[in-house]
Amino acid sequence: MRQAEFVKPVPLRLLAFVLVALAEAVALRLLTYETEQFNCSNVAAFELCRALRTLPLSVLLVSLAVAGMTLCRPRLWHSYLELAADAPARRPGPALLHLLGLGLGLAPFGWLTLAELEAQFSLAAPLFLAGAALAFSGAALWLLPLRGWARWFFSNGAFLPLAAIGVFLLPLVAEAVSWLWGDNRVLTRATFQAVSLVFSLSGSELYSLPSERVLGFQGFFVRIAEACSGVEGMALMAVFMGIYALLTRRTLRMLPFWLILLPLAVGLSWILNVLRIAALIWLGARVSPDLAVGGFHSYAGWLMFSLLAFAVLAIAHNTELFQEQPALPAAAGSGRGAGQGAEGGLRADPLFARLVPFILFMISGTLTPLFWQPSSDGYPLRVAFMVLGLGLFWPALKTFRWRAGPADWLTGCAVAALWLWTAPEAAASAAGTPDPVWILCRLLGTVLLVPVIEELFFRAYVLERIAGGPGAAPWRALAGLAVSSLLFAALHDRWLAGALAGLAFGLLYLRTRRPGGAVQAHMLANGLIAAAALAAGDFGLI
Repeated sequence: MRQAEFVKPVPLRLLAFVLVALAEAVALRLLTYETEQFNCSNVAAFELCRALRTLPLSVLLVSLAVAGMTLCRPRLWHSYLELAADAPARRPGPALLHLLGLGLGLAPFGWLTLAELEAQFSLAAPLFLAGAALAFSGAALWLLPLRGWARWFFSNGAFLPLAAIGVFLLPLVAEAVSWLWGDNRVLTRATFQAVSLVFSLSGSELYSLPSERVLGFQGFFVRIAEACSGVEGMALMAVFMGIYALLTRRTLRMLPFWLILLPLAVGLSWILNVLRIAALIWLGARVSPDLAVGGFHSYAGWLMFSLLAFAVLAIAHNTELFQEQPALPAAAGSGRGAGQGAEGGLRADPLFARLVPFILFMISGTLTPLFWQPSSDGYPLRVAFMVLGLGLFWPALKTFRWRAGPADWLTGCAVAALWLWTAPEAAASAAGTPDPVWILCRLLGTVLLVPVIEELFFRAYVLERIAGGPGAAPWRALAGLAVSSLLFAALHDRWLAGALAGLAFGLLYLRTRRPGGAVQAHMLANGLIAAAALAAGDFGLI
């Protein structure tokens, strides 16, 4: 009875908090919309101004990080509920404190324009600081008393407070090291020099204009802009490794992972970016400018990131330096003995069987635009990658249960009807009959291979990971359905139909927590769509 009394008010309080915070953020954004009238570089207290401008982002990131960790770790959520239940239901003091801080923080905008604020920022800064402190303190205390926050943060180990501090400092650190990247900063110039070095080592004569960071080879010219510095790929690799460390924290040796593998992977990401630009220049000069700009430039970065991410996964998972214990291929839920997993090694690991075929599938999608125009002509290569991915992990795939029933088949028919009904008119204007080998490869991939790979990743991994075990809170299953369906939709051109199809397949998976039903429904749907495409001669449908 005690649980029933306090579970409902807490989400309502959190919902009210989120809505109010969003409204305040929008109001603050509207007040400072004309950012060209205010620039911290024109303020005497430059460092203070820059810190204040990053403060809202720091608070937002901390809030998102704490909320995300709470969602991923039910123990934190239940601990918060218990502490909130012991707090007074009415807390007008913190609400008034928040309003007071909000008033102080916004007061300078009442008598100063943004242009005037540059000249008088030192006078307004104390009000900004005091207002931010009071507003944040009031909002936090409205959610939970100070003693409750202390107990919640420190009674669940040091990970949560340390992570919160690290995320809070992240925007400040990014600002502090912003001299590394930019239109004409250290990393961009280093990339320019490194690409020049690659050509000089190969003995090729390269046109170079350092002041504009322009490189040319046999009449093909490129400019090394900010986006070419490689910082995006380096940041993406760091985020990827952070997610991997979070998912494998029970077996991963954190110290060598962060001190050795992370710097190595980030450095290799930058080197691969340099090689990508050099290859782009060479392709544009020697092969085709259209291929270099339209295909290679757009997809080579993702290809190199995918290959590097795959290498990081393989090294981290199979090297004793980075593992507390040898990675034993679990056969959980398969009904098979552990002996078969040990015999198959990495190939018998169900986790890698869910991930690696999808990674290879995505890599093949970045390769085909490099060599075929249109990229769909290279579909046989994608089929080869899919067969390779599923074949490598056949020992693990044999342990999954692939049975399905009438409900799964009916759902597949419904998805096919939805897809055909929402097909755009442009799909009806196919340009002609493709090569028979291409048709066979397309049917093989669309009907048999793609459903297995996508369902293993989106449902058996993403949905299963977020939904949790049978005893997890129901909202986790809803969150898993939403996330997996949106990701599935992002992979398809028709996002609404894709999201609905992903939702249907997700519901089938949640019925049994086995991929067989969703896979067979997906196969049947794709098979019916492929049959309609063959009958109409419209291969744009698939």
